[in-house]
Amino acid sequence: MIAVASQAPTQTMKVTKIKEHIGAIVTGIDLAQAVDAPTQKTLYDAAIENVVLVIRGQGHLTSAQLQAAGELFGELMEDQNRRYLVDGFPLISVLDNRHRDSKGQPAKVSNNATWHTDHTNQELPPKFTMLYAVAVPDKGGATSVCNSRAAYEALAEDVKRKIARLKTENTLISSARFKNANPDVLKAQLESKQPPTVHPLVRTHPETGTKAVWFHKSKTEKVTGMTAEETQEFLQDLTDKITQPQFCYAHEYQKGDLVIIDDRASLHKAGFDFDQSQHRRLYRMLVRGDRPY
Repeated sequence: MIAVASQAPTQTMKVTKIKEHIGAIVTGIDLAQAVDAPTQKTLYDAAIENVVLVIRGQGHLTSAQLQAAGELFGELMEDQNRRYLVDGFPLISVLDNRHRDSKGQPAKVSNNATWHTDHTNQELPPKFTMLYAVAVPDKGGATSVCNSRAAYEALAEDVKRKIARLKTENTLISSARFKNANPDVLKAQLESKQPPTVHPLVRTHPETGTKAVWFHKSKTEKVTGMTAEETQEFLQDLTDKITQPQFCYAHEYQKGDLVIIDDRASLHKAGFDFDQSQHRRLYRMLVRGDRPY
């Protein structure tokens, strides 16, 4: 790893790059303390540059301090899944392998784990997803992140031309995936009167001007000119093209890690490769974004 030192007036912080194309780890900062403007800018810029930023050693944060840390990156928005929230903090949701659906089965299963960016069925999806490790298994359970900006740039020119003007129609869950769906999510989709939300398959980052492949496979009902089934096959093929090892980083959590993902330039995926008798609990915060273009 390549160390890049960053000095701040109130705290001494180090940002260490993990790989050439993706990832950096921050040490030497306590987010329970006041963060000054230069430090805030360093963190924000590092999240955009590295796509995924890991701030280590924050296991002592209260929920209020965690929310304040999230707000360093922008205005927090509600998670659309309102079933699991931190008590008293409606902007912090809970991801937990011990959650059960209305039928008593695990709420999240490996069959539903696909590469994605969050909340593509919303008009203004989040620009950052933040994950805070509360309980972690002994090994496994990583969150994998792909720099879909660098991956897009590396695509063959004919592929870029093919996908340049394609649109995605986004719902709570694609009809092609109903058979594997969480029953509560499926019920909400079947009862929904909201039309699909249309977004570009290749989006432009509003702060850098760069382009990235951008989609949620499970939420994409159709890509321009394709059926629901063809869409799933097409997106899987595209996923295989962009999730090359040099563009991906799998973060193995330590308790107290705060992971910030720039959703506008990445896809991510949860790992289920751990002993399910062990506890994996993450808190999630989302920062409000702009309409993709």
